[in-house]
Amino acid sequence: MENFISKQQALAVLQQDAAEICDLLGKQSNILCRTDCPAFEEVADTRIYGFSCEVKFLIRSGLLTTSEGHQLIKELEEKLGNIQARVTPDVGVEWE
Repeated sequence: MENFISKQQALAVLQQDAAEICDLLGKQSNILCRTDCPAFEEVADTRIYGFSCEVKFLIRSGLLTTSEGHQLIKELEEKLGNIQARVTPDVGVEWE
């Protein structure tokens, strides 16, 4: 029995996974109130790695182009950066 997945279905799965990652890290940052915590960074790194593995699989399967895959990863990283910026206060420290 053969099962096929369309590009739209693959993108929908990736978008759902990215939303779940953002939701999880958003909740974690609200609970911890710190995104500079090693636990937050570990979860973020692990989730981004897992997401990038999904993207690579879809690229190798021919369902995504390399540029589409890179764009999806970039968008997720930007969203996570926004979560971090929202929670981490600007302390105004200047480094020389």
